[in-house]
Amino acid sequence: ALALWVLHTHSFDAAYSTPYVNINSPVKGCGKTTNLEILGHLVAKPLFSSNITAPAVFRTVEKYQPTLLIDEADTFLGLNDELRGVLNSGNRKNTAFTIRLVGENYEPKRFSTWCPKVFALIGHLPGTLEDRSIGITMHRKTREEWVEEFNPNKITPELEMLRRKASRWAKDHLDALREADPPIPEELHNRTRDKWRPLLQIAEVAGGEWPELARKAALSLSAGANDEENSTGIKLLADIRALFDSKRSEVLSSEELVEALYEMEDRPWPDWKNGFGISKAQVARLLAPFGIKPKQLWIDEKNQRGYRLEWFEDAFRRYLPRNARSARTQQRQGFQQDWKALETELPSGSENAGNPYKPGVLAVLADGVGKGARTIKGGRDDY
Repeated sequence: ALALWVLHTHSFDAAYSTPYVNINSPVKGCGKTTNLEILGHLVAKPLFSSNITAPAVFRTVEKYQPTLLIDEADTFLGLNDELRGVLNSGNRKNTAFTIRLVGENYEPKRFSTWCPKVFALIGHLPGTLEDRSIGITMHRKTREEWVEEFNPNKITPELEMLRRKASRWAKDHLDALREADPPIPEELHNRTRDKWRPLLQIAEVAGGEWPELARKAALSLSAGANDEENSTGIKLLADIRALFDSKRSEVLSSEELVEALYEMEDRPWPDWKNGFGISKAQVARLLAPFGIKPKQLWIDEKNQRGYRLEWFEDAFRRYLPRNARSARTQQRQGFQQDWKALETELPSGSENAGNPYKPGVLAVLADGVGKGARTIKGGRDDY
């Protein structure tokens, strides 16, 4: 991924989006700054900074179009909304601009924010930047692991030669890169597809083993990760889907849902706010943007507020990884498809028409009518 990204910095104007690089680690001493320094010897027009303001970003980018290498991002980036907004804007070529008033007459001027960027930090980037980045997580080596020590004086001439070769390759292949339309793994979608496309285009033009290596890297580093982790609401959807699956139920009361969330020690719900677990009202507020609201239901012979599985199915399809969909949901949908296919084949006067639970219909289903047919014993919960 880093090798392809280096070439991307020399050819990023051939792309319509530029993926950021997020070099992160859980603690200090994992090699982030060394990684950043090596990249600095290879990328186009490198510019290092361990602290930067929003005006400095757009004025510098407008003047130099550098590759920004930002170290210690965890010390200043998280609380600076203006800076995050400017950095976010530089991700897509056609919208990578900010407007400021300049001069004595306060004339509006457009500044470009379009350039490659790499961040090094302990912990996580803010969600919107992380969503635009390819994550490279680093860890400390053990005492038993050995790597050659990085000696800038020794290695710089070799890296400089590689930088010149990368620059020349990019210039020679700009037109081919603009026209390249590489196959993208179907597990990557939306913004994840966008951020990997420029690197996959480079791999496609390079040929040889690079297209396959690039797709493997994309799947290893990005498949499903952003969809499931980049927002609190999507985290909640993923956990609710797991609850429906584990409980093998099509309804959950609000009380039962919150109690189950309390028990997830590796998730944010038990310590949601000021040391208190997430409440039923807070769950409802997180689900509301997805069009999901609790309603009065008859659950366990009691009238109480809760949720039905079917209310979540659209959000599950849209926001959670397709290759990890609930087996329960798939089974339920498969049954519905079987019944729709069968319903069209039943005679209009059949005593079983409209009732999938009568023996005549069950026998036909058991014989394999419809895709994914399954034996059904009795009620809906037995299929």
